[in-house]
Amino acid sequence: MRRNLSQGVDLYLKTRREFGFGLVQAGRELQSFLRYVKEVGHRGPLSTSLAVRWAQQPQHCQRHYWALRLEILRRFAQFWTAYDPRTQMPPRGLLGPTYRRRVVHIYTRQEVGALLEMAAQVGGREHPFRGSSYCALLALLDCTGLRIGEALALRDQDIDWSEAILTIPRAKYGHARLIPVQASTLEALRRYRILRDKSLGSLSTPRFFATFRGEPLGYHGVNSFFRVLRRRLGWTQRPIPRLHDLRHSFAVRTLLAWNQSDQPVGPKLWSLSTYLGHRHLADTYWYLTAVPELMHLIQQRFAAAQAWASSGAAHE
Repeated sequence: MRRNLSQGVDLYLKTRREFGFGLVQAGRELQSFLRYVKEVGHRGPLSTSLAVRWAQQPQHCQRHYWALRLEILRRFAQFWTAYDPRTQMPPRGLLGPTYRRRVVHIYTRQEVGALLEMAAQVGGREHPFRGSSYCALLALLDCTGLRIGEALALRDQDIDWSEAILTIPRAKYGHARLIPVQASTLEALRRYRILRDKSLGSLSTPRFFATFRGEPLGYHGVNSFFRVLRRRLGWTQRPIPRLHDLRHSFAVRTLLAWNQSDQPVGPKLWSLSTYLGHRHLADTYWYLTAVPELMHLIQQRFAAAQAWASSGAAHE
């Protein structure tokens, strides 16, 4: 018996999730596709024209989102053609690239200092703990390069105070990782925990970073708070500084420090990639092109390697 597209999507998601793939966004998009199929009354197999029409349904979005939707459907088609040979496979890249990396803002140390100072003042005398929470969170992002979601999910039991290690039990791609931190970072976290427990009293919180009401800090609240700080600091330059740029800045600072100390960067990229929780090493290599300083250092090293090779030393 030939199955329909709805059954196919259910089977596809079930099969891949059994292999450990979360497919959160893919699941949402494929359910959207099924709703579209029902709305237009389509009863035949999956065709390229149907896939493209669905992918381009959102009107007010960037073009790479269309490409992403089509790529999600293309992967389903690749699976589903084994069950329904009539399935058409949309060509890869038909609507362009699926991802466009944004230009990032690399924070100077002066900017980070101003950001933390402004954050610490929020709440005033009435709620001084509020400023302490945001200040401690932003400082942790700056000195570890954690994703904001990873930092907000941190619990007391995820901090090994004797070994100075943070455990990220469930990172972006579902795997856990360990984050060693400096003694100064650990001491700052310890001071915040003491202040938090004293300020909250009998209130308990399931997360390390909490509001003055004892509730966990949430992403939307933190992001809104960051935009307020950005406005107060008068940061209107392009690219406009974002919360996530603290992570980018950490990675770039690390690479710059390695280059400037003449340490071999290549072997260390694996360590940085693991530390940041990147799924692909290419995501870490991208930072080598993120700022002019790194590009200049790379050009210098490449020129030196060329000179060494042309001198005949490589053949001795």
